Amino acid sequence: MIKAAIIDDEYHGINALQHLIHKYCPEVEVVFTTQHSLDAPALFEQHKPALVFLDIEMPLQNGIELLQQFSTLPFKVIFTTAYDQYAIQAIRLNALDYLLKPVDRQELRAAVDKYLQNELQTTPLQVAELQRMQHEKVLDTIALSTGQGLTFVKLADIMLLEAISCYTSIIMKDGTKHLVSKTLALFEEALDGQPGFFRAHKSYMVNLKFIKQYLKGEGGEIILQNDQSIALSRNKKQEFLALFTKV
Repeated sequence: MIKAAIIDDEYHGINALQHLIHKYCPEVEVVFTTQHSLDAPALFEQHKPALVFLDIEMPLQNGIELLQQFSTLPFKVIFTTAYDQYAIQAIRLNALDYLLKPVDRQELRAAVDKYLQNELQTTPLQVAELQRMQHEKVLDTIALSTGQGLTFVKLADIMLLEAISCYTSIIMKDGTKHLVSKTLALFEEALDGQPGFFRAHKSYMVNLKFIKQYLKGEGGEIILQNDQSIALSRNKKQEFLALFTKV
């Protein structure tokens, strides 16, 4: 059994999640719940959960502030949050896992499966970066989950994202490449609203500031500053050309 905890200041939120866990995740045992995040450290010590479902916005002490008390996290975290596009983007860009309230049973099952497959990561560095993003209201860094762990890179330094089957290759401006076991569609969703990124083709998302040249064609070709050529989808052509002022 996976020992789990639920921390949420709303009683009905705890009740609803606990019901879903009992019904759809029988391998998870909820060992404690609390509406008071200040009580959580003592409860962690007493019950030693391996997985924590943690609300972000809570009075007195929010979920991020609670996690910042730990130099190393002895459990994995799945954040729970009401709809807030900024918070969700910050969580996604930090490669952290979350459930949107009201919690969907399929998303809950997928999150628990990710834990079982040892793909759930929560580190103090991720938490610190999430805190910075929320405080400064600037989404400028992305956490890449690779085979070696987490690599934090600046969005402004990403030149190209390329789909390779179910993986995405991230090409940086210095030529460095990172292979991540996420689809390009997930990156497109996470980067939604971020200035400068454009889905040029089903296989490519490009940072517009690294474009050197456009070559005409049915869809055309985009030449990057590293001289790499990528195809521009025909149905993206007009949208792409409208982004630039022609002289």
